Amino acid sequence: MAVRGIVIVLSLSLINTAISWDKKWTFFVFAQQWPPSVCNSASHLKHKCKAVPNQVKTWTVHGLWPNLGKKSIENCNHKWHFNWDQIQSLEKQLNASWPNLFIDTDHTGLWKHEWTTHGTCAATLKATDNQLRYFQKALSLNSIAAFNPQKALEKAGITPSCSKAYSIYAIQAAVKKYFKINTSMTIACTRQRHTGRTLLMEIHIALLKTFNVTAMPKDEILFCKPADKIFIFPVHNIDCF
Repeated sequence: MAVRGIVIVLSLSLINTAISWDKKWTFFVFAQQWPPSVCNSASHLKHKCKAVPNQVKTWTVHGLWPNLGKKSIENCNHKWHFNWDQIQSLEKQLNASWPNLFIDTDHTGLWKHEWTTHGTCAATLKATDNQLRYFQKALSLNSIAAFNPQKALEKAGITPSCSKAYSIYAIQAAVKKYFKINTSMTIACTRQRHTGRTLLMEIHIALLKTFNVTAMPKDEILFCKPADKIFIFPVHNIDCF
């Protein structure tokens, strides 16, 4: 009983510390990424990615980030350290839906970063008030059909290809229509170093604390230009030479 009491007191202390750091954030940015494009971004970030693992089949999670206006609320509790033991039961799901694709970094490095930087801030919300719930929520959002970018794009005839490219506006319209978004969102690209081709990399939408879609501060297109031809490589072909 004494040990259990200490654990409860410690947990409450961590949650209270998180609450004390709460910057009154109002919504999440839910960021999803296309794995082949992430691999192509590795060299720009001075990392290495050899291939997309076989268990990865579709868009994956980048993060679930508390925001206030245009500002991401980060690093709310430096004392609440990442504990792999608390989410090890999710390892199979994480490897498939929230993988660390950079082979020169620690296997759990991405998850540690996301928890420390963003998860500790999300802990002021009951649905994400500890490490396990935070990761479970992001994984569950990524698994539902309503927020599946691949289904959204395919429904509009936009499919992965090494040769066919699309306009950023066609991609944006397809996602907004399928996700039933009549507000702002963010699309991010990267460039393939060897060819200079522009690749669709991330889609960001805003979610209220109830996890309903809400407005982003504004529509944004990052790291690509409206005139660019946007490629979406097949999920297990990172080169398309």
